[in-house]
Amino acid sequence: MRRLRSEQNPGDPHAGHEPGAAQEAGSLRYGSAPGRRAAILRRVSQDGYVSAATLVDELAVSPNTIRRDLRKLAQDGLIRAVRGGATPADAGALPFSDRSTQAAGAKHAIAAAAVRLIEPGTTVALDSGTTTLEIAKLLPADAGLTVVTHSLPAIAALAPRPDITLIGIGGQYSRDTRSFGGPETVAALEHLGVRTLFLAATALDEAGVYGATPYEAETKRRLISIARDTVVVSDARKFELSAPIRVCPWSAVTHLITDALPEPLTLPTHDRRPVTPRQGGKRLEGRRSRRPGGGRTE
Repeated sequence: MRRLRSEQNPGDPHAGHEPGAAQEAGSLRYGSAPGRRAAILRRVSQDGYVSAATLVDELAVSPNTIRRDLRKLAQDGLIRAVRGGATPADAGALPFSDRSTQAAGAKHAIAAAAVRLIEPGTTVALDSGTTTLEIAKLLPADAGLTVVTHSLPAIAALAPRPDITLIGIGGQYSRDTRSFGGPETVAALEHLGVRTLFLAATALDEAGVYGATPYEAETKRRLISIARDTVVVSDARKFELSAPIRVCPWSAVTHLITDALPEPLTLPTHDRRPVTPRQGGKRLEGRRSRRPGGGRTE
């Protein structure tokens, strides 16, 4: 594993001590900390999430030192401390171009698994996101599909394809997500119906699916309401992230397609049967039975 060079003096007996130590010790500790914390910030910015265990290994310092560094960076508003590590201070506001390069291999594999769920001749909806953009690129040819989406990159990817009927949903444009949202978007979706929705997420946990903003969450909920089946497509990093608004519980989800599930994790379902993941290559899918009367059909 790549190891970042620590600025800490290995011969300093006071390195990593708590701030209650003598003034000389505090001076030495903070003399090495800025370089180490700058390395942490670069890692978080590059990957979107970094675990404390990874930082301990890469920086060759103790877990206590990393915990103090993460606490200090979080207090300064430079990162967000989450379970087991750190994310950018506003993980939901990462530029779309930056997010598209994170976990690119996992996203492509998830998208390839997702398109196998699509039935020819049906209507599908694509939420905004980098994984759903991969799905747009992999949609099968000449399958008689109709695609509903408010994602500008997905619209751009599908517009040249004569074999797909494309319904683009407008509204207030967000440059961060490269998608449309707001009351106009929600209203435009009201009278539509789709067979399969591919839903993106800012964060995931045992309680459900989360979004970053009220507009984003409201659009996702309306998409869920018009879909017969809702498929969450998300790489495993999303289980380590946090977001302020719960979009839906797992009982509203038909499938979860991801590259891994954290252990231990049990995803509840509406009928109280636990989701049993099924592993196949890079595909890991948890499924519940279809919710009675859920969503409109085509």
